[in-house]
Amino acid sequence: MNKGAKFYRCDFQVHSPRDIAWTGSRFGVSEEQVEGLTQEDKQQIDDNRNQFCKEYLDKISSAGIDAIAMTDHHDVVFVQHLRRVAIEQNEIHEIMGEPEKKVTVFPGIELSLSNPASQAIIIFDADFEDTHLNSVLNFLGIQPTDAYDRQTVQTQRISQEVINNLPQLHKILDEVSYCKGRYIVLPNVGKGGQHSIIRQGFQEHYVKMPCVGGYVDKEISQESGYQNKINGGDANYGNKSIGLVSTSDNRYEDGREFGKYSTWVKWAEPTAEAIRQACLAKESRISQNEPEMPQIFIESLDVTNSKFLGGFNINFNQQYNALIGGRGTGKSTILEYIRWGLCDQTVKIGNYQELDIIQNRRDTLIRKTLTAVEGEVRITMVKNDVRHIVKRNSASREILLKIGDGEFQKVSEEDIRKVLPIQSYSQKQLSDVGVKTEELKRFIEQPIKSSLERTSYNLDETNLKLKTAYNQLVRKKKVQSEIANFNIEGSSIKGQVKGIRESLKGISEADQKTINKKSKFELEKTIIENTESELSLFESKADELLELLKLYPEPIEPQIDNIENKDLIENLNTEVKAKFKNINEAVQNLKDIFNESGLKRYTEIVEEWGKKQAQFDSEYEAAKGKSIASQEQLTNIKKLEDRLAEINSLVADRKSVLKELGNPENDYNAHKEEWKDLHLEKVQVLNDQATNFTDLSNKLIKAVVTKNINLANFKEKLRSILEGTRIREERVDALIAHIRSKADPISEFIAVSEELRLLAEFKLDEENPEELPSTPILDTTGFTEDHKLKIQSKITTDDWLQLTATELEFDPEFFYTTNNELGDEIPFRDASAGQQATALLTVLLNQPGIPLLIDQPEDDIDNRAIDAIIQNIWNAKKKRQLVFTSHNANLVVNGDAELVICCDYKDASSQTRGIIKAEGAIDTKEIKNEITSVMEGGEKAFRLRKDKYGF
Repeated sequence: MNKGAKFYRCDFQVHSPRDIAWTGSRFGVSEEQVEGLTQEDKQQIDDNRNQFCKEYLDKISSAGIDAIAMTDHHDVVFVQHLRRVAIEQNEIHEIMGEPEKKVTVFPGIELSLSNPASQAIIIFDADFEDTHLNSVLNFLGIQPTDAYDRQTVQTQRISQEVINNLPQLHKILDEVSYCKGRYIVLPNVGKGGQHSIIRQGFQEHYVKMPCVGGYVDKEISQESGYQNKINGGDANYGNKSIGLVSTSDNRYEDGREFGKYSTWVKWAEPTAEAIRQACLAKESRISQNEPEMPQIFIESLDVTNSKFLGGFNINFNQQYNALIGGRGTGKSTILEYIRWGLCDQTVKIGNYQELDIIQNRRDTLIRKTLTAVEGEVRITMVKNDVRHIVKRNSASREILLKIGDGEFQKVSEEDIRKVLPIQSYSQKQLSDVGVKTEELKRFIEQPIKSSLERTSYNLDETNLKLKTAYNQLVRKKKVQSEIANFNIEGSSIKGQVKGIRESLKGISEADQKTINKKSKFELEKTIIENTESELSLFESKADELLELLKLYPEPIEPQIDNIENKDLIENLNTEVKAKFKNINEAVQNLKDIFNESGLKRYTEIVEEWGKKQAQFDSEYEAAKGKSIASQEQLTNIKKLEDRLAEINSLVADRKSVLKELGNPENDYNAHKEEWKDLHLEKVQVLNDQATNFTDLSNKLIKAVVTKNINLANFKEKLRSILEGTRIREERVDALIAHIRSKADPISEFIAVSEELRLLAEFKLDEENPEELPSTPILDTTGFTEDHKLKIQSKITTDDWLQLTATELEFDPEFFYTTNNELGDEIPFRDASAGQQATALLTVLLNQPGIPLLIDQPEDDIDNRAIDAIIQNIWNAKKKRQLVFTSHNANLVVNGDAELVICCDYKDASSQTRGIIKAEGAIDTKEIKNEITSVMEGGEKAFRLRKDKYGF
């Protein structure tokens, strides 16, 4: 577990059976009976109290409470029992693997003050010594009730002579060495009531009190005036903002109030200082509702060995992690190890020379600090409660991934990037982004990556279908043209045969009839061959279907244990299997049609016709032999009839092809419409995200998508096609500018594509008109008839497909808003580096999702925007994990890092080796001292700077 701060559900006002208003069993005797108690009697009371404490703690835990403060009026007896029992019970829960049942007990006291006439609770460190608790009562002028009395005496307000005001209360406690820094005073700040300090006439007490937080009995009022006071918006109350905790004030043995009124408070260690820090950073550390937490986060980094830091392990916090330390102490190295371990790709931005420098720097770091000592980076990352472990070896370069309870498996870098993505930036990289379109585009595309990938996949499929449909359409036109040509040739041959037959001499009428039957038998032969072809086609289709059915249905058994409605799905599976069995039987029956018995009658008919053909062939040859004078003409008839038979066969084959092709024009038009719809969907998704991007930047950045269609590939391919035509590049540029100028550039691109298609297909039609097809857009953009003739002569249908059946990209144009009220904006590239980086960091912090790693963000941002950035950090860490390195105290302290990791030199004199010196949150003394030393230059320098500023 990490050493940083985490949320605990707390109830800081819980009472014991010694409370005067208690409902339930009491444990002790009356005041008069105390003196007569034996040691055995006292032990029995203690035992009964301890048993009660066990049961009371169970009720607290069952209500989902992680921590309580027992704050009896002017009494500390019962809390000592409760804390001892809690420690014992917590040890048992830890051993039993039930850490969620552990309850932290803070000792405390509820005070009734005379001045101000109100109530307050003091909460001490969870490990504050029992002996000191008893002493505190004396310092506060409270006469303790005997420990074995069943209830406390009637509460009397503490005299003004002892405690005159809240500052004096702090002064008294601070003068006691074992109290100073180990307590926090929370006055009652409920809306109205006789015990609250927020009531008429008490403004001065509220303004002057040194308290940074307060408590409320039961529910916190949402009334706007009250909320304005406690949030520092009311000048009458000194614009003083305080942290607020809701308490149950439970006084029931059955614990009926537990869980009804509570507050989530964040700490690393259960101390009063942690509660104080929570009140100071209430936006980040106090929540009245169950806190929202990132669901994707890096849990740990384990490096087996490295040259500078050696072997080390860091358990990260789920929220905000800050790495601090002097220059060169290894902060950036740790970040780079995470990026390398998760195969994070260096951002591919325009300047490839710069890209190489960044990549080479990282490669050099890995080679010199990891590979040199055969170090391995192991990263554990949690995604929606599923633990993923990555092991990347610097020597073998092997990458292993384990998901959940599965086994380690070899994977590629791309696999890791897809499964465990992060967003990361090196030093000063964020300020460089503003002038790089590709990286700005990534801001738009990264959150919708899965949606864009799905659209891209669908477009790839559609483009394949579109190409297939178009090729079939082209083929259909060619086949139709061939049939028309064959029909013309066939008509000519028929005329020739008829003419030659009529001119035959020396042939009897009977022989003439026989010779005339030749064309009829040839036609019959063509018909029979056609039927054979049709039957053969469907037999092969049946075979294909039988092969395909071997793959279906998909078995569900491997998933059956992971579903909710098991019986229902098993019934569905049975029904589906039955359907596929029926399909299989039906296809098998279809296949049986083509076996010997199925084709018996068909074969008999063909064989019968074959006999008639053989008989006719004999008669035909005999008739030909009788006419010696007409042998040459008969030979010509034979040749023509053979060609006619061939033509009939060719036409029959092509008609079969047409049947198989079906209506590709319908498919082509449908896929073309689908192509358009997918691009419109893509643009809509990008536009929606661009709007969201503007919102995430707090209106600092505006992104325009639709008109910024990227036609670079289209231009390059078109120029390649037109190479050698002497059509100038300006014409192509004019065409692209025309497309981009339209409100609907996608439709205009389709229209241009159709004009190019007409030119590509022009040569397919043998009966071309004398004029080229109408191309109004090409005409408008300056393409002359000569240009179009050159295009027509160069472009093929394959060229056209490569040119247009592709996915279009869009390059959003970015603007920086200089004045929101007036709507003034400038191109984003013209904004200052600080303005650009601040706006982009705002977007990153407002985006939920994957972990965000930034090396020294303060190097990029405008210092005047620090306050706004800090507020963004408070909100960001609820929705995404942050891992920053920083030298800026504002980002770490005011940003309220849950885990601060302190890097230092092992030996300050040599500075050759580094160490992880400390880990924790600012509520721990060690971390506070490190921050003061490293980030403020030490306490003395900080105080001097404060004095110079005159604060």
